[in-house]
Amino acid sequence: MRFLFATTALATLTGCPVAMEAQPDPYPLTKEFYTWECSDYEDYTEVYVSTQTCDDSVQFIVAELHLTTGDILKTNLKTAFEGDCLWDEEILLTEEYCIQVEGVALTAYAN
Repeated sequence: MRFLFATTALATLTGCPVAMEAQPDPYPLTKEFYTWECSDYEDYTEVYVSTQTCDDSVQFIVAELHLTTGDILKTNLKTAFEGDCLWDEEILLTEEYCIQVEGVALTAYAN
């Protein structure tokens, strides 16, 4: 017990780098800054989401897929390589159709 307390106190007093790392701030994107499209296929539905930014301070971008059932699915957009300005992702749905997709919202997280 003393060891755990001493370790915790030492990490707090020395400014443990993991605890001190700045968390990125969320910036909700307006619809003019991204596009999304939905396609129904025989066995699945595909929702494609994309945006472009070359801002180096962007750490990641989260897409929220809103369904008519009230469910919200989240995923992160990716780039093909470091320094690429296109962030995109395909979301595959197996039990829903495009008619059930209310929309998509994006939030960029940046320092």
